[in-house]
Amino acid sequence: PAPSSGPRKLFKGVSAMNMTGIIFSELYSTELGAFTYDRNMAAIPFGGRYRLVDFVLSNMVNSGITNVGVLATQHYHSLMEHLNNAQQYDLNRKNGGLQFLPPFATENAGANNRGKLDDLRNALDYLETITTTPYVLLANAYVVCNIDYRPALEAHIASGCDITMLATLEEEPSQEHYVSVMRADASHRVTAYALDCAAKPGDYASMGHMIISRELLINVIRDYTSRGIYDFLRDFIQHEFNRGRLSINLYQVDDVVLRIRSVNEYFHSSLSIIDSAIGTQLFREDRPIFTRVTDEVPCYYGVECEVSGCVIADGCIVEGKVENCVFSRGVKIGEGATLKNCVIMQGSVVGEGASLENVVVDKWVTVTSGAQLKGLASNPVVIRKGVTV
Repeated sequence: PAPSSGPRKLFKGVSAMNMTGIIFSELYSTELGAFTYDRNMAAIPFGGRYRLVDFVLSNMVNSGITNVGVLATQHYHSLMEHLNNAQQYDLNRKNGGLQFLPPFATENAGANNRGKLDDLRNALDYLETITTTPYVLLANAYVVCNIDYRPALEAHIASGCDITMLATLEEEPSQEHYVSVMRADASHRVTAYALDCAAKPGDYASMGHMIISRELLINVIRDYTSRGIYDFLRDFIQHEFNRGRLSINLYQVDDVVLRIRSVNEYFHSSLSIIDSAIGTQLFREDRPIFTRVTDEVPCYYGVECEVSGCVIADGCIVEGKVENCVFSRGVKIGEGATLKNCVIMQGSVVGEGASLENVVVDKWVTVTSGAQLKGLASNPVVIRKGVTV
Protein backbone atom coordinates (compact mmCIF):
# COMPACT_ATOMS: atom_id res chain seq x y z
CA PRO A 1 0.00 0.00 0.00
CA ALA A 2 1.41 3.35 -1.08
CA PRO A 3 1.49 6.23 1.41
CA SER A 4 -0.54 9.31 0.66
CA SER A 5 1.24 12.61 0.09
CA GLY A 6 -1.40 14.57 1.98
CA PRO A 7 -4.89 14.30 3.46
CA ARG A 8 -7.88 14.35 1.18
CA LYS A 9 -10.71 16.66 2.08
CA LEU A 10 -12.97 13.79 3.05
CA PHE A 11 -15.42 15.46 5.37
CA LYS A 12 -17.38 18.68 5.49
CA GLY A 13 -18.06 20.58 8.66
CA VAL A 14 -15.13 19.04 10.53
CA SER A 15 -15.34 21.85 13.10
CA ALA A 16 -18.18 19.81 14.61
CA MET A 17 -15.52 17.36 15.78
CA ASN A 18 -15.07 18.89 19.22
CA MET A 19 -12.07 16.88 20.32
CA THR A 20 -8.41 17.48 20.93
CA GLY A 21 -6.17 14.48 20.36
CA ILE A 22 -3.39 13.53 22.79
CA ILE A 23 -1.02 10.76 21.66
CA PHE A 24 1.11 8.82 24.16
CA SER A 25 4.17 7.99 22.11
CA GLU A 26 5.69 5.62 24.66
CA LEU A 27 4.55 2.56 26.60
CA TYR A 28 6.72 2.05 29.63
CA SER A 29 5.79 -1.59 30.21
CA THR A 30 6.82 -2.42 26.65
CA GLU A 31 8.97 -5.41 25.82
CA LEU A 32 10.08 -4.09 22.44
CA GLY A 33 13.71 -4.39 23.46
CA ALA A 34 16.22 -3.42 20.77
CA PHE A 35 13.62 -1.44 18.82
CA THR A 36 13.47 1.25 21.51
CA TYR A 37 17.16 1.56 22.40
CA ASP A 38 17.64 4.39 19.91
CA ARG A 39 14.11 5.61 19.22
CA ASN A 40 10.75 6.39 20.72
CA MET A 41 8.15 3.61 20.48
CA ALA A 42 5.89 5.68 18.21
CA ALA A 43 8.76 6.01 15.71
CA ILE A 44 9.17 2.25 15.17
CA PRO A 45 8.85 1.45 11.44
CA PHE A 46 5.86 -0.65 10.45
CA GLY A 47 4.43 -1.98 7.21
CA GLY A 48 7.37 -1.05 4.99
CA ARG A 49 6.60 2.67 4.67
CA TYR A 50 5.10 3.83 7.95
CA ARG A 51 5.82 4.49 11.62
CA LEU A 52 3.48 3.40 14.42
CA VAL A 53 2.46 7.00 15.09
CA ASP A 54 1.15 7.36 11.53
CA PHE A 55 -1.88 5.17 12.22
CA VAL A 56 -3.32 6.92 15.26
CA LEU A 57 -2.43 10.34 13.84
CA SER A 58 -4.07 9.54 10.48
CA ASN A 59 -7.17 8.27 12.29
CA MET A 60 -7.44 11.59 14.08
CA VAL A 61 -6.98 13.62 10.90
CA ASN A 62 -9.49 11.50 8.99
CA SER A 63 -11.95 12.02 11.84
CA GLY A 64 -11.65 15.79 11.56
CA ILE A 65 -9.45 16.39 14.62
CA THR A 66 -7.25 19.42 13.95
CA ASN A 67 -5.68 19.89 17.39
CA VAL A 68 -3.23 17.12 18.28
CA GLY A 69 -0.57 16.99 20.99
CA VAL A 70 2.17 14.33 20.98
CA LEU A 71 3.64 13.46 24.38
CA ALA A 72 7.21 12.17 24.46
CA THR A 73 9.81 11.95 27.22
CA GLN A 74 12.83 10.15 25.79
CA HIS A 75 14.58 9.14 22.54
CA TYR A 76 12.22 11.36 20.56
CA HIS A 77 14.64 12.80 17.98
CA SER A 78 13.59 10.23 15.37
CA LEU A 79 9.92 10.91 16.06
CA MET A 80 10.38 14.68 15.69
CA GLU A 81 12.25 14.18 12.44
CA HIS A 82 9.48 11.97 11.10
CA LEU A 83 6.64 14.31 12.08
CA ASN A 84 8.64 17.31 10.85
CA ASN A 85 6.22 20.22 10.28
CA ALA A 86 3.19 17.86 10.03
CA GLN A 87 2.45 18.99 6.49
CA GLN A 88 1.83 15.42 5.39
CA TYR A 89 -1.04 15.24 7.89
CA ASP A 90 -2.42 18.69 7.00
CA LEU A 91 -1.66 19.81 10.56
CA ASN A 92 0.76 22.66 9.79
CA ARG A 93 -1.75 25.32 10.79
CA LYS A 94 -1.65 28.81 12.29
CA ASN A 95 -4.45 27.85 14.65
CA GLY A 96 -4.28 24.39 16.17
CA GLY A 97 -2.39 21.74 14.25
CA LEU A 98 0.25 19.41 15.68
CA GLN A 99 2.04 20.27 18.92
CA PHE A 100 5.03 18.30 20.17
CA LEU A 101 4.96 18.16 23.98
CA PRO A 102 8.34 17.15 25.45
CA PRO A 103 8.89 17.14 29.24
CA PHE A 104 9.72 20.27 31.15
CA ALA A 105 13.35 20.69 32.17
CA THR A 106 13.32 20.10 35.93
CA GLU A 107 15.52 18.52 38.56
CA ASN A 108 13.70 15.25 37.78
CA ALA A 109 14.46 15.40 34.05
CA GLY A 110 15.82 12.08 32.86
CA ALA A 111 14.25 10.18 35.76
CA ASN A 112 12.07 7.18 35.10
CA ASN A 113 8.55 8.02 34.02
CA ARG A 114 6.02 7.66 36.81
CA GLY A 115 2.86 7.21 34.74
CA LYS A 116 0.51 8.79 32.25
CA LEU A 117 -0.51 11.56 34.61
CA ASP A 118 3.15 12.51 34.79
CA ASP A 119 3.11 12.82 30.99
CA LEU A 120 -0.19 14.67 30.95
CA ARG A 121 1.15 17.23 33.38
CA ASN A 122 3.41 18.38 30.53
CA ALA A 123 0.28 18.91 28.42
CA LEU A 124 -1.63 20.87 31.03
CA ASP A 125 -0.88 24.31 29.55
CA TYR A 126 -1.75 22.99 26.10
CA LEU A 127 -5.09 21.57 27.28
CA GLU A 128 -5.99 24.81 29.03
CA THR A 129 -5.29 26.74 25.83
CA ILE A 130 -7.52 24.64 23.54
CA THR A 131 -10.78 26.10 24.86
CA THR A 132 -12.83 25.43 21.71
CA THR A 133 -12.82 21.64 22.14
CA PRO A 134 -14.80 20.30 25.11
CA TYR A 135 -13.55 16.70 24.70
CA VAL A 136 -10.15 15.02 24.61
CA LEU A 137 -9.21 11.77 22.88
CA LEU A 138 -6.33 10.02 24.67
CA ALA A 139 -4.67 7.41 22.45
CA ASN A 140 -1.68 5.08 22.68
CA ALA A 141 0.58 4.86 19.64
CA TYR A 142 1.17 1.12 19.98
CA VAL A 143 -2.25 0.30 18.50
CA VAL A 144 -2.41 -0.14 14.71
CA CYS A 145 -5.91 0.29 13.29
CA ASN A 146 -7.97 2.37 10.86
CA ILE A 147 -11.08 3.74 12.54
CA ASP A 148 -13.32 6.81 12.61
CA TYR A 149 -13.51 8.43 16.06
CA ARG A 150 -16.66 10.44 15.39
CA PRO A 151 -19.17 7.65 16.13
CA ALA A 152 -17.27 7.02 19.38
CA LEU A 153 -17.67 10.67 20.35
CA GLU A 154 -21.39 10.54 19.55
CA ALA A 155 -21.72 7.41 21.69
CA HIS A 156 -19.83 9.09 24.52
CA ILE A 157 -22.09 12.15 24.51
CA ALA A 158 -25.23 10.01 24.30
CA SER A 159 -24.11 7.77 27.18
CA GLY A 160 -23.64 10.60 29.67
CA CYS A 161 -20.70 8.71 31.18
CA ASP A 162 -17.48 10.27 32.46
CA ILE A 163 -15.26 8.26 30.12
CA THR A 164 -15.74 6.22 26.96
CA MET A 165 -13.19 3.48 26.29
CA LEU A 166 -12.67 1.99 22.84
CA ALA A 167 -12.27 -1.78 23.06
CA THR A 168 -12.41 -5.02 21.10
CA LEU A 169 -14.58 -8.01 21.99
CA GLU A 170 -12.49 -11.09 22.70
CA GLU A 171 -13.97 -14.29 21.28
CA GLU A 172 -11.17 -16.66 22.30
CA PRO A 173 -9.06 -16.99 25.47
CA SER A 174 -6.13 -14.59 25.35
CA GLN A 175 -2.53 -15.54 26.08
CA GLU A 176 -1.50 -11.90 26.32
CA HIS A 177 -2.23 -9.58 29.20
CA TYR A 178 -4.11 -6.42 28.27
CA VAL A 179 -3.68 -3.05 29.93
CA SER A 180 -7.42 -2.94 30.71
CA VAL A 181 -10.05 -5.68 30.53
CA MET A 182 -13.75 -4.90 30.95
CA ARG A 183 -17.20 -6.39 31.06
CA ALA A 184 -20.30 -4.42 30.11
CA ASP A 185 -24.07 -4.68 30.21
CA ALA A 186 -26.47 -4.54 27.24
CA SER A 187 -26.25 -0.75 27.12
CA HIS A 188 -22.41 -0.94 26.92
CA ARG A 189 -21.97 0.52 30.37
CA VAL A 190 -18.92 -1.04 32.03
CA THR A 191 -19.79 -3.26 35.00
CA ALA A 192 -16.32 -4.69 35.76
CA TYR A 193 -12.86 -3.27 35.20
CA ALA A 194 -9.45 -4.91 35.72
CA LEU A 195 -5.86 -4.02 34.90
CA ASP A 196 -3.07 -6.14 33.43
CA CYS A 197 -4.85 -9.44 32.99
CA ALA A 198 -5.78 -11.89 30.25
CA ALA A 199 -9.20 -11.58 28.63
CA LYS A 200 -11.73 -14.40 28.60
CA PRO A 201 -14.26 -14.94 25.79
CA GLY A 202 -16.89 -12.23 26.10
CA ASP A 203 -14.55 -9.76 27.79
CA TYR A 204 -13.60 -6.45 26.22
CA ALA A 205 -9.93 -5.57 25.81
CA SER A 206 -9.14 -1.86 25.88
CA MET A 207 -7.29 -0.34 22.93
CA GLY A 208 -5.80 2.34 25.14
CA HIS A 209 -8.00 4.91 23.38
CA MET A 210 -10.51 6.83 25.48
CA ILE A 211 -12.65 9.96 25.35
CA ILE A 212 -12.99 12.26 28.35
CA SER A 213 -14.16 15.82 28.83
CA ARG A 214 -11.37 18.38 28.76
CA GLU A 215 -12.57 19.96 32.00
CA LEU A 216 -12.56 16.65 33.88
CA LEU A 217 -9.14 15.72 32.54
CA ILE A 218 -7.62 19.05 33.58
CA ASN A 219 -9.09 18.70 37.07
CA VAL A 220 -7.74 15.15 37.40
CA ILE A 221 -4.25 16.18 36.29
CA ARG A 222 -4.13 19.07 38.76
CA ASP A 223 -5.59 17.14 41.68
CA TYR A 224 -3.68 13.89 41.38
CA THR A 225 -0.24 15.20 40.41
CA SER A 226 -0.37 17.75 43.23
CA ARG A 227 -0.65 14.77 45.62
CA GLY A 228 2.16 12.82 43.96
CA ILE A 229 -0.17 10.37 42.17
CA TYR A 230 0.76 9.58 38.56
CA ASP A 231 -0.84 6.31 37.42
CA PHE A 232 -3.87 7.34 35.36
CA LEU A 233 -5.41 3.87 34.97
CA ARG A 234 -4.83 2.42 38.43
CA ASP A 235 -4.98 5.45 40.69
CA PHE A 236 -7.73 7.34 38.89
CA ILE A 237 -9.87 5.11 36.67
CA GLN A 238 -9.81 1.85 38.63
CA HIS A 239 -9.81 3.55 42.02
CA GLU A 240 -12.77 5.83 41.23
CA PHE A 241 -14.68 3.13 39.31
CA ASN A 242 -14.42 0.63 42.18
CA ARG A 243 -15.87 3.24 44.51
CA GLY A 244 -18.76 4.02 42.21
CA ARG A 245 -17.61 7.56 41.51
CA LEU A 246 -16.70 7.08 37.84
CA SER A 247 -18.96 5.85 35.03
CA ILE A 248 -17.40 4.21 31.98
CA ASN A 249 -19.05 3.74 28.60
CA LEU A 250 -17.69 1.09 26.23
CA TYR A 251 -17.44 1.63 22.47
CA GLN A 252 -16.89 -1.64 20.63
CA VAL A 253 -14.52 -1.58 17.65
CA ASP A 254 -15.08 -4.37 15.13
CA ASP A 255 -12.34 -3.39 12.67
CA VAL A 256 -8.86 -4.91 12.60
CA VAL A 257 -6.88 -3.88 15.67
CA LEU A 258 -3.21 -4.85 16.07
CA ARG A 259 -1.48 -4.25 19.41
CA ILE A 260 2.29 -3.96 19.39
CA ARG A 261 3.73 -4.16 22.89
CA SER A 262 6.41 -6.81 22.46
CA VAL A 263 8.84 -8.12 19.86
CA ASN A 264 6.61 -11.13 19.22
CA GLU A 265 3.53 -8.96 18.66
CA TYR A 266 5.51 -6.67 16.37
CA PHE A 267 6.77 -9.62 14.32
CA HIS A 268 3.38 -11.26 13.83
CA SER A 269 1.53 -7.97 13.30
CA SER A 270 4.02 -6.93 10.63
CA LEU A 271 3.63 -10.17 8.71
CA SER A 272 -0.15 -10.16 9.14
CA ILE A 273 -0.59 -7.22 6.74
CA ILE A 274 0.42 -9.56 3.91
CA ASP A 275 -3.00 -11.19 4.41
CA SER A 276 -5.37 -9.20 2.20
CA ALA A 277 -8.19 -9.59 4.75
CA ILE A 278 -6.11 -7.54 7.20
CA GLY A 279 -4.18 -5.31 4.80
CA THR A 280 -7.27 -4.03 3.00
CA GLN A 281 -8.89 -3.02 6.30
CA LEU A 282 -5.84 -1.14 7.49
CA PHE A 283 -5.11 0.61 4.20
CA ARG A 284 -8.40 1.96 2.90
CA GLU A 285 -8.96 4.43 0.11
CA ASP A 286 -11.62 6.34 2.04
CA ARG A 287 -9.43 6.63 5.16
CA PRO A 288 -5.80 6.74 3.98
CA ILE A 289 -2.83 6.38 6.28
CA PHE A 290 -0.50 9.36 5.89
CA THR A 291 3.23 9.36 6.39
CA ARG A 292 6.36 11.28 5.60
CA VAL A 293 6.92 10.65 1.91
CA THR A 294 10.45 9.93 0.70
CA ASP A 295 10.86 9.66 -3.05
CA GLU A 296 12.57 6.46 -4.16
CA VAL A 297 13.15 4.71 -7.45
CA PRO A 298 10.95 1.68 -8.16
CA CYS A 299 11.93 -1.67 -6.73
CA TYR A 300 14.37 -3.71 -8.84
CA TYR A 301 13.84 -7.45 -9.19
CA GLY A 302 16.76 -9.51 -10.48
CA VAL A 303 16.40 -12.07 -13.24
CA GLU A 304 16.95 -15.00 -10.88
CA CYS A 305 14.89 -13.71 -7.94
CA GLU A 306 11.82 -15.47 -6.54
CA VAL A 307 9.20 -13.46 -4.65
CA SER A 308 6.15 -14.95 -2.94
CA GLY A 309 3.63 -13.23 -0.65
CA CYS A 310 5.65 -10.13 0.28
CA VAL A 311 5.16 -6.43 0.96
CA ILE A 312 8.09 -4.57 -0.59
CA ALA A 313 8.60 -0.81 -0.50
CA ASP A 314 10.21 1.38 -3.16
CA GLY A 315 13.94 1.50 -3.68
CA CYS A 316 14.58 -2.16 -2.86
CA ILE A 317 16.86 -4.46 -4.84
CA VAL A 318 15.80 -8.11 -4.68
CA GLU A 319 18.02 -10.70 -6.32
CA GLY A 320 17.44 -13.68 -4.01
CA LYS A 321 14.48 -15.81 -2.93
CA VAL A 322 12.05 -14.17 -0.52
CA GLU A 323 8.85 -15.60 0.92
CA ASN A 324 6.30 -14.01 3.29
CA CYS A 325 8.46 -10.98 4.08
CA VAL A 326 8.02 -7.24 4.65
CA PHE A 327 10.77 -4.92 3.34
CA SER A 328 11.12 -1.20 4.00
CA ARG A 329 12.70 1.27 1.56
CA GLY A 330 16.18 0.70 0.21
CA VAL A 331 16.61 -2.93 1.30
CA LYS A 332 19.08 -4.99 -0.75
CA ILE A 333 18.87 -8.78 -1.02
CA GLY A 334 21.90 -10.38 -2.66
CA GLU A 335 21.99 -13.21 -5.18
CA GLY A 336 21.40 -16.66 -3.72
CA ALA A 337 20.07 -15.27 -0.43
CA THR A 338 16.93 -16.91 0.95
CA LEU A 339 14.55 -15.17 3.34
CA LYS A 340 11.36 -16.54 4.87
CA ASN A 341 9.08 -14.84 7.41
CA CYS A 342 11.35 -11.83 7.81
CA VAL A 343 10.89 -8.12 8.50
CA ILE A 344 13.73 -6.03 7.06
CA MET A 345 13.82 -2.31 7.84
CA GLN A 346 15.14 0.60 5.82
CA GLY A 347 18.59 0.51 4.22
CA SER A 348 19.60 -2.95 5.43
CA VAL A 349 21.66 -5.25 3.22
CA VAL A 350 21.52 -9.05 3.12
CA GLY A 351 24.60 -10.47 1.45
CA GLU A 352 24.85 -13.17 -1.20
CA GLY A 353 24.00 -16.68 -0.09
CA ALA A 354 22.72 -15.62 3.34
CA SER A 355 19.82 -17.53 4.88
CA LEU A 356 17.29 -15.86 7.20
CA GLU A 357 14.11 -17.27 8.70
CA ASN A 358 11.91 -15.70 11.39
CA VAL A 359 14.21 -12.69 11.68
CA VAL A 360 13.57 -8.98 12.29
CA VAL A 361 16.36 -6.73 11.00
CA ASP A 362 16.40 -3.09 12.12
CA LYS A 363 17.60 -0.16 9.96
CA TRP A 364 21.03 0.05 8.35
CA VAL A 365 22.08 -3.49 9.24
CA THR A 366 24.53 -5.51 7.14
CA VAL A 367 24.08 -9.28 7.07
CA THR A 368 27.30 -10.66 5.61
CA SER A 369 27.42 -13.11 2.73
CA GLY A 370 26.76 -16.70 3.76
CA ALA A 371 25.42 -15.80 7.21
CA GLN A 372 22.67 -18.03 8.61
CA LEU A 373 20.10 -16.69 11.08
CA LYS A 374 17.08 -18.68 12.14
CA GLY A 375 14.60 -17.92 14.88
CA LEU A 376 11.29 -19.40 15.94
CA ALA A 377 7.87 -18.11 14.97
CA SER A 378 7.25 -17.61 18.70
CA ASN A 379 10.70 -16.10 19.32
CA PRO A 380 12.17 -14.34 16.27
CA VAL A 381 15.78 -13.24 16.05
CA VAL A 382 16.15 -9.45 16.32
CA ILE A 383 19.16 -7.60 14.89
CA ARG A 384 19.75 -4.17 16.38
CA LYS A 385 20.00 -1.02 14.28
CA GLY A 386 23.27 -0.38 12.45
CA VAL A 387 25.19 -3.54 13.34
CA THR A 388 26.98 -6.04 11.08
CA VAL A 389 26.39 -9.78 11.52
